[in-house]
Amino acid sequence: MKPEDFHRNVFESSDVGIYMTAHSGVLLSVNSAFARMMGFASPADLLAEMGRNPAPLYADPGQRERLLSKIAATGNLTNEMSEIVRRDGIRLWISESASMHGLGTPQAVLIGTVIDITALVASQQALQEAEERYRGLFENAVDGNFISSLDGKMIGANHALARINGYETPTELIAAVNNIAIEWYVDPKRRNDFVALAERDGFVRNFESEIYRHKTRERIWISETARLVRGSDGRPSHFEGTVIDITERKSFERQLMLARRDAESSNRAKTEFLASMSHELRTPLNAIMGFSELITLMTRNSDPGSRIHEYAGDIHASARILFRLIEEILDYSKLESGKAIIEESAVDLAEIMRQCVTMLSARAAKGDIALELALPPDLPRVRGDQRRLLQIVLNLLANAVKFTPAGGKVSVSAGCEPDGSLIFGVADTGIGISAKDIERIFEPFVQADRSAFHQQEGTGLGLAICRSLVELHQGRIEIASQPGQGTHVRVLLPPGRVILLSDSAAQPEMHQVAADPAGR
Repeated sequence: MKPEDFHRNVFESSDVGIYMTAHSGVLLSVNSAFARMMGFASPADLLAEMGRNPAPLYADPGQRERLLSKIAATGNLTNEMSEIVRRDGIRLWISESASMHGLGTPQAVLIGTVIDITALVASQQALQEAEERYRGLFENAVDGNFISSLDGKMIGANHALARINGYETPTELIAAVNNIAIEWYVDPKRRNDFVALAERDGFVRNFESEIYRHKTRERIWISETARLVRGSDGRPSHFEGTVIDITERKSFERQLMLARRDAESSNRAKTEFLASMSHELRTPLNAIMGFSELITLMTRNSDPGSRIHEYAGDIHASARILFRLIEEILDYSKLESGKAIIEESAVDLAEIMRQCVTMLSARAAKGDIALELALPPDLPRVRGDQRRLLQIVLNLLANAVKFTPAGGKVSVSAGCEPDGSLIFGVADTGIGISAKDIERIFEPFVQADRSAFHQQEGTGLGLAICRSLVELHQGRIEIASQPGQGTHVRVLLPPGRVILLSDSAAQPEMHQVAADPAGR
């Protein structure tokens, strides 16, 4: 192969665009790669259209003159970047290298190469935009951002972190901080804890510490979230993270803790006072009840006009009411303090319900209220405290009778559910309870607004005590009511409390169960 043929083959087969122009700028020759790059089918097509004036190839019309001036001054170009416009309007970025041959002679020519670097330029632009976005996020974030060295020097910071530390600019902060451990943390050991966690897990989250506001030395609280950055060799390089000022939150938490402590102390004092007061009042009340009953007996044959017998009876009745109120307060204080104890045994709930109906039948008859008892013949026994279960049923039944007008009806029922639990309840046709009152009806010392019916005595503790006693038996109490349509209260005892017929022969031993501090 002749040398000229070799050069021609290289010229035509190269993937790099090659051109030759006269000193005047006229294109003399281009290879196929250059023609394709410019959007032409062949070198001949390109030379025919643009051979006399190649300047329109450049997006910037003045670019060709600037390149020619540089060549005239230095004799060559090396990797000069230019944006060009193809024949079809598509814009490309090229890297151009060229040199002048025969400068100063009529035969001077410019020979150059062109490489398409559009993809490289696009990736560089994308990288630059990403860096700008990252820097924008870093600089303008609401939370403090930092980059710190492994030995505790501040490498980078944003304006938010500078403000947290009392400085105007990140530059001031970075210049001022030399050792984060001893200059920042109130307890210098916190930095060691921070580093240990980061090295173990690769990150730390919500790392709360008390620090000094660096410039003013004011104490504040912060929460740090950071990661340990490693180099390509896997070795730790530096820390990157965020800082949030949580001083207000910590202050609120402290106030809340103190308020809770005060509330618990006040609650204990209240409970102790109620228990003490109840015990102190029961002694004179027992005396009043005893003497009033004695006077009633002594004056039963007295002159009716003297009314001493009637007054003694009123005193005794009032004392009994007050005694019941005190008993409720004492019961609730025990439940609330966790001192209530239930004595478990096999309890015949049906018999308890019959007793309660009998006890309130006279009061119901006096108010012209019908009492109904609906019990299945095979109602199983339950494991519980007989006295407390009687207290629950009697309280619910007394409430129903109390708030049912003349001509109404109160029903007591019980039964087993398919899941093995036992339900008993009291339903009445009384005045009902409004939706807003139902939401608070089980709260202590809260009484539903039933003034439209008639004023009733009571502490507002009855249902609160019932709920606590039911929960002490691992059960739950539900209430459904509407004004003018009556009320239905249900108590559900879990299957574990129900004694099956097959187990009835084995009577459980008596044992005690204490309430928890919440009275459950």
